[in-house]
Amino acid sequence: MNNAMKRAVTEDFPKDLVAGAAECVQRFGVRGFRLTDLAKAAGVSRGTVYNCFGDKETALNAGLAYICDAFIDGLATIVEPQVTLRDQVGAAVAMIYEHMNTPQVLAPPLRTESVIAILMEHYGENLVYRWAGFWAPLVIAAQERGEVDSGMNPMHAGDWIVRVLLSLEILPSVVLGFDSADEMARHTSDLLINGLAPR
Repeated sequence: MNNAMKRAVTEDFPKDLVAGAAECVQRFGVRGFRLTDLAKAAGVSRGTVYNCFGDKETALNAGLAYICDAFIDGLATIVEPQVTLRDQVGAAVAMIYEHMNTPQVLAPPLRTESVIAILMEHYGENLVYRWAGFWAPLVIAAQERGEVDSGMNPMHAGDWIVRVLLSLEILPSVVLGFDSADEMARHTSDLLINGLAPR
């Protein structure tokens, strides 16, 4: 991944315009994203939007980056208070289970894409990289506790955690076969942490 993809584009533009872009992505989806709607959401002229972002793709990517950061920040409030990496992974899995089993609020009606689905389809590589970066320091702390192997690369371990979590999001509940968030969290965290255990 090149450095341009890694950098936080949300910091390159005014926060109110980036938040407006994120709102438009969530309301209209990527295919329905328009700079006119962004201008209306942000309460500015279309010219101001053009002067800020230059083109639709840049505005869209800023909105996706904002959603990605908000998703990871929300995850952090659930995951970081947990003491062990096993419990942290379990908390993330439980959140995904609840997300999978909660009907989406339709705004506007008939738009049913989830935030994670939007990010996976249109911001996938960035999502994986940023989310792996969230897990890396938690892996380092687990290495220091002796919970996982000290020789592994924390970003590689974070990447593996992310890819397993994302697979849970995209697989149908029927295929996964779990009856509760606790059951899915326990099974998945055991699988992941046993795979990262000291050699």
